[in-house]
Amino acid sequence: MTDQEVEQYFQYHNENIKLLKIGFDNIRNQIKDLYKSKDKNDNYIFTLSNFDSNKINTRKIEKSFSRILSGIQVSWAEESIKRLLYERNLFSDRQRDYLIKRPALDQKWYETLKIVFSIAYDLVPVGDEICSTVRIDRERRNLGNELVDQYLELRRIITDHLVPNFSIRNKVQHGEWEYAFKPKYSAEFSHDITDMLNGENIVTTTSRYTLVNSIYQMIVDMGRFKSNRFALDSMLTPFEYFYPKYIKKISYEVVKIGNSEIEKFINEIIEREKRGENYRHE
Repeated sequence: MTDQEVEQYFQYHNENIKLLKIGFDNIRNQIKDLYKSKDKNDNYIFTLSNFDSNKINTRKIEKSFSRILSGIQVSWAEESIKRLLYERNLFSDRQRDYLIKRPALDQKWYETLKIVFSIAYDLVPVGDEICSTVRIDRERRNLGNELVDQYLELRRIITDHLVPNFSIRNKVQHGEWEYAFKPKYSAEFSHDITDMLNGENIVTTTSRYTLVNSIYQMIVDMGRFKSNRFALDSMLTPFEYFYPKYIKKISYEVVKIGNSEIEKFINEIIEREKRGENYRHE
């Protein structure tokens, strides 16, 4: 592809991402509005008993919106990796074609990370642009423990906190919003997948969204910039310089995924709404 074609394709995917963000933000706001909703007696519905019919019905709406939000988030992750393939001066045509043809979303993320890391630290073998023979875990003597550990940590974050969510979009698209079934023909009910699906909510999905953005930027910093061109520290690349900052941010989101405290989140929204009402009536 010419440089102009690469830029054009980047813009195509970028426009898709902009539209996905509009959808994500609007569905997220609709869920938050549900938490602020009241019944005919002016009671906040989410403060009522779990057996109240209004709350039961509103919970169903919340669940349906949450499923849509999860689907958009995974679409965001997929379109983000597609856009990454057209970042300026990053991949060769051979590398890009190889990554595009990876059959699964998790493979796209793993292989993109591996190839970009290999590009950044001069590990791409002659005649092996796709780095099929590269074993980064065996490069400690060459690169040092810190860099190799950073790569493995990023890969582990993808494994633990992005990959498990990739299958959720398939369930959403196939209409398995309440009860999920085992792949690939959905012939057998799965308690595990159903529990995973029900564990997703506005907090976890928002955190995964933030994770995708952080990992994306770390990969771009890794691949596009060299240390001697980095104004803040000529001895480091932007990836190395900002790594602690990004990992701190990612760790914060990981904690929220593991313990989303959705009820606390809802209560905080209601309390803010109450304070706003009191302020308006003063």
